[in-house]
Amino acid sequence: MRAKSGLVGLIAAALLASGARAAESDFVARFMGAPPGKTKTYACFNRVYDPAHLAAHPQQNVKTMALLAVADPEDADSIDLRIGVTFRTRNGKLETEGSCFTGHIEGEPADASGLHCSVACDGGAFELSLRTDGAVRLGIPEGARLWKPGSDDPSGNVHGAFGPDDKVFRLDRAPLRECAPLGADKEEKARLSRAR
Repeated sequence: MRAKSGLVGLIAAALLASGARAAESDFVARFMGAPPGKTKTYACFNRVYDPAHLAAHPQQNVKTMALLAVADPEDADSIDLRIGVTFRTRNGKLETEGSCFTGHIEGEPADASGLHCSVACDGGAFELSLRTDGAVRLGIPEGARLWKPGSDDPSGNVHGAFGPDDKVFRLDRAPLRECAPLGADKEEKARLSRAR
């Protein structure tokens, strides 16, 4: 009898794990706008805050934000998020990048509703969830390390650019060409620029 109940427990666990994987796969397909294929899949989201919004939120420093998501078939368990930001108090654009994963951390409940992301070398963390209207909700509760586009010099890292009201952002889906500046190299930037 004990062996039978153990088998039932194993089957139940396998079914739960299979259901969680299916939910994660469904989230990634909805987030990316299509199921990831045999080549890299991209999604672009952005937001430009108008003067009225910024006047109503004086402690928000972010003026514009673009987010490029990249799903690479060679690393099916994670998604790369690249974020470009302009601020009221700084000239030019700054960027950050996070490695994100779906699913759950061992010992914690499964969560197939979003991405959990971290910037390398303790550079911060952010959470991303998909809204019912197709937009995304990006949370950067503690800010994140930023750098100038194309900079490989860690001494150029920028801290403290996010203001007290720069914690949660709603970004709308946008054409891939709007995220072309966030491409990793000239070839990727050109590919995104040509995308419809």
